[in-house]
Amino acid sequence: MKNGQCLKCGSREVFSNTNRKFPALNTMTIGSGNFGNRYAYLDTYVCVHCGYVENYVAKQADLNYIKEEWTAVREESEQASNSSGEHRDGLSSDRRF
Repeated sequence: MKNGQCLKCGSREVFSNTNRKFPALNTMTIGSGNFGNRYAYLDTYVCVHCGYVENYVAKQADLNYIKEEWTAVREESEQASNSSGEHRDGLSSDRRF
């Protein structure tokens, strides 16, 4: 999407908010603590043909924080399972979406 082409439908009608006037309106909470929440600004790309949306964290400092503080996603075979077949998130290992 960052190159101006939709990954879902191939349209070149992609728009972004990278020139936003009110960046605080497009954020996500990436942490919290004694002094309040920590927010990351998001760059959003929207295909106006099919409606597909992608968000990217805008600042490298926020990506570094996420890397240090969040849990990495691993392949299903690497996920910790307990003897009942439940993953750490409480979902059964045979549940499919």
